[in-house]
Amino acid sequence: MLLSVSDAPRVAQALVALGAVRIASDQPFFYTSGWASPVYVDAHVLMSDVQWRTEIMDIAARAIAPVIAAGQINAIVGTESSGIAIAAWLAERLQLPMLYLRKRPVGWGITAQLEGRLPPDARVLLVDDITTDGRSKAGAVAALRQSGPTVEHVMVLLDYALYAQENQTLADHSLQLHALASWPHLHRALLASGQLNDAQAAMLADFAADPVAWSIGHGGTGA
Repeated sequence: MLLSVSDAPRVAQALVALGAVRIASDQPFFYTSGWASPVYVDAHVLMSDVQWRTEIMDIAARAIAPVIAAGQINAIVGTESSGIAIAAWLAERLQLPMLYLRKRPVGWGITAQLEGRLPPDARVLLVDDITTDGRSKAGAVAALRQSGPTVEHVMVLLDYALYAQENQTLADHSLQLHALASWPHLHRALLASGQLNDAQAAMLADFAADPVAWSIGHGGTGA
């Protein structure tokens, strides 16, 4: 679900203005989840722009604060590598401990994937940049839960919110997903930017109309 409907267009505008959104040409982008897509969002560029970074993270902190309070969350965990910086900026604003979750265990024991120190009776927010169908976030949460904390909430900058499987995946893992923006906001921001040629605009319209069919038609997964 969106954290703030009023702020979502601004977040999407920021991603477009930063040049974070790449449009496919000859070949589609393939996500780790297997989906083929005409767009790829590289949120890492947010690190290098102080003005946009400050504004977007101020939005994020303000929007997620009620979730933090209601869920009695007492730590922020970022995913390696895309969620680490976002988690650090957010934890600083909210005055909470920050940790990060490795992609793979290093060493032994239940905390082999987790860097940092969990507070007592840890209830954490997992933070990442983008999600498509929620599967990678569910996998990260499963790994994080092995270290002992309660994890019920995940926050991302952008949730495509296009794939029907996402809601079931989140429900199966007892997770609530919170996003600053979704694909419709990003699509509108791209159109408003004037950066798209006619072929690109048509391609994105086809994708938005049926992302599953678009993926299958371009060699990606369909389920």
